[in-house]
Amino acid sequence: MNFNIEEYLDSLPEDVEQIFVNFKGLTYLPDLTRFKNLDYLICNNNKLTSLPALPDKLRCLVCYNNHLSSLPTLPEYLEVLDCHNNRLTSLPDLPEFLNHLYCVKNRLTRLPVLPKRLRDLYCHYNYLTILPNLPDKLRYLSFEGNPIYQISSNIDNTNINYIFIIRHKIKILNNFCHLYYSLKFKNRFRKWLWENIRKTKIEQKYHPRYLIENLADENADLDTILNNW
Repeated sequence: MNFNIEEYLDSLPEDVEQIFVNFKGLTYLPDLTRFKNLDYLICNNNKLTSLPALPDKLRCLVCYNNHLSSLPTLPEYLEVLDCHNNRLTSLPDLPEFLNHLYCVKNRLTRLPVLPKRLRDLYCHYNYLTILPNLPDKLRYLSFEGNPIYQISSNIDNTNINYIFIIRHKIKILNNFCHLYYSLKFKNRFRKWLWENIRKTKIEQKYHPRYLIENLADENADLDTILNNW
């Protein structure tokens, strides 16, 4: 018997705090914003390709084993996000209260800025070539199966200083990348700055037509105009 998601949601009170619709063969989810007190949304192991807008108070989103290629804006107070084994190529901005992120086996090439409260980061088996700076509160990190993992191939992850060492290496790498791209695009930026800003302002201020326009006034003082010009 097919599961009717519309009928199921209509049967729930609007103050419901948890919705479990995992393993239902769903291809879509209807609007959920009417559930103002929703804390937990569990919709893993379906066939979802997208999610609707999420309620503002949601604290836990579990949507792994679907066909998601993107996620909606994440609620401000979200603490747990488990979106592993989807088709995500990027993640939206992560809320500051997030402390657990599980985004394994997607198609991510980079991660957004990590919240300061993040404690657990599982991002292995993606296409990450770089990691953001790691928060000081991070206690568990798993990122094997990514190109970036090679920088730690000589580190024993059972070492108590593992996170500290990785954090230090990531910070050095990010600083290096920033410097590299700054130097790479320095001349291009300088050319753009000249053509679009400085040259335009200079031409506007010092072009001969400026003098002609001002001298059109018969009462204009020539010495004053020349000094200003």
